[in-house]
Amino acid sequence: MTTKKNIGIINCDFGNLASLINAVKFLKFDYQILDRPSNLNNFSHLILPGVGSFGEASKKLYKTGWSEAIKDHIASDKPFLGICLGMQLMFERGLENGNEEGLHLFDGVCEKFKEFPNISLPHIGFNLVKQRDSKIWKNIPINSPFYFIHSFRVLHNKKISQDKSKKYSTTFYGEEFISFVENKKIFGAQFHPEKSHKTGLKLINNFITEIS
Repeated sequence: MTTKKNIGIINCDFGNLASLINAVKFLKFDYQILDRPSNLNNFSHLILPGVGSFGEASKKLYKTGWSEAIKDHIASDKPFLGICLGMQLMFERGLENGNEEGLHLFDGVCEKFKEFPNISLPHIGFNLVKQRDSKIWKNIPINSPFYFIHSFRVLHNKKISQDKSKKYSTTFYGEEFISFVENKKIFGAQFHPEKSHKTGLKLINNFITEIS
């Protein structure tokens, strides 16, 4: 018997929801925009999209109760996906507009890109992601590009690479940064799968159909 997929899209007033909603609609899944962290038992999957400042977004997550609700959802062994700022918030801290707490789901600090010659900020456009062996990448070609737009990132470092309990995918833009994270049913994408054409739609579809 197939379990019904009902997608909760978190709205904390720091996400551009339109593209994600269109993607989920195109894939023909039921969804609901969640303005408050209540009745989450009704949802099989949660997605946290986001654009903007880590500092302001973190304050909203903790003030509104979303931080606890997200962790409760994860503790109930249900899939969770953070997108762009939503992924950054999954780390320990962020240094954009202050030094604010993240959700502590992954090790690392979100900081601004270093400046390099011939490298402009923000990082905008399609770039490659070093994929890891996972169901989330099922039927997605290895050299598939994904769409990025961001000025802050979490660097891939020795401490993170030694953590074999989690999977980290990376992208190069002047320096190697973390562009995708995975731990059991928890996922985060620095890029925007909802703006990455067919490959992005396939990743969202894999998250919903392959992860349960």
